[in-house]
Amino acid sequence: MNRLTTSSLVVVLAVAVMVSSCATKNAPKEQPTNQASQHQTAEVILSADQYAMAGIELGVVEIKNLSSVIKVNGMLDAPPQNVLSVSPRIGGYIRSTSLLQGLRVRKGQTLAVVEHQDVITLQQEFIETRSRLEFAEAEFHRQQALQQEHINAIKTFQQTATDYKSLQARFAALKQRLALIGISGDKLRDNDVRATYTITSPIDGYVADVNITLGRFVSPNDVLCRIINTSHIHAELFVFERDAPKLCQGQRVRLTLANETTERMAKVYLIGREITKERTVRVHAHLDKEDERLLPNTALTALIELGEQAVPAVPEGAVVSANGKEYLFILDQEHTGNHERATHVRFRRIEVRSGVSAGGFTEVLLPEHFDRAATTIVVKGAYSLLSAMKSDDGGEGHGH
Repeated sequence: MNRLTTSSLVVVLAVAVMVSSCATKNAPKEQPTNQASQHQTAEVILSADQYAMAGIELGVVEIKNLSSVIKVNGMLDAPPQNVLSVSPRIGGYIRSTSLLQGLRVRKGQTLAVVEHQDVITLQQEFIETRSRLEFAEAEFHRQQALQQEHINAIKTFQQTATDYKSLQARFAALKQRLALIGISGDKLRDNDVRATYTITSPIDGYVADVNITLGRFVSPNDVLCRIINTSHIHAELFVFERDAPKLCQGQRVRLTLANETTERMAKVYLIGREITKERTVRVHAHLDKEDERLLPNTALTALIELGEQAVPAVPEGAVVSANGKEYLFILDQEHTGNHERATHVRFRRIEVRSGVSAGGFTEVLLPEHFDRAATTIVVKGAYSLLSAMKSDDGGEGHGH
């Protein structure tokens, strides 16, 4: 009995050893943990000389009031009332002109002199009508007096009144036609009839699109030139329809002209109510400071500010990109100590995300537990550190 029990125990132990061996053989091997490497932050170490030559400047993450913005394109434009096409009122031949493109003109200044026999005919009709009106007026008053005495027939008085009123209307119409070509009917005398009239500028501005030559016959359908008043140049912005709901009147606009590097400030004045074929909305913005030197149709880029908020921000050059990610470099004070006296200066790279940019600063979304006040960052020279890091095994090790 004891012998059987001992034999059974040996068999059970053998089977257990075999099962344990198979289980160990088939179980997946445990992978080495790589948590240290996953959380290890890339570093770069510079000698004191390298640090001095790199031109690195240090600072801290600041709190800035930055605006969310929409970046758009546009152009300068003049309002319709400030752009006029000049045409002759009566057809004729150009006898003289001083028009040149870009010429500065004042309201009432002579642009051209036109000559035609119809000018003579119009003045002649006016003078004749004026004489007939003077006679008709006297006759009307005479017949009116006779009618009051019941001397003349009512029909005679009515005909006299009709003729008088008809001449009054004709005289007024001819006087207005003379005024259109710059001739004053009140000052026109019998011996003042002339064959020419002057075309004058209706507004202050600059001459554009000159289409005039001496001796050429021009008709009222011809445009001799355009005059643009640049005293109220505004910005026409083209905003994509997806951003249209974000717009409202009064929003600030920072715009840069194609031929300038400095920003000009403006304010949203009107927002279009139609989507164009290019899927944009036109936005009309008034400049804070008007400048008559500005030219219509000048291309521009603009940033429409949607609103300000206080956010952590760094100078734009402090954020660098590598492999689709964004980083800041911070001074490793624990290993460096006083960097101004240290023989070697150590920097660590931390991943961040950038937000809006304005006024030379960029919003940054910082890692959790980042001590903004106690952490010194690289605000200038970050790309030099990134280059040093990339030169050492693809940028993932320590740079020296």
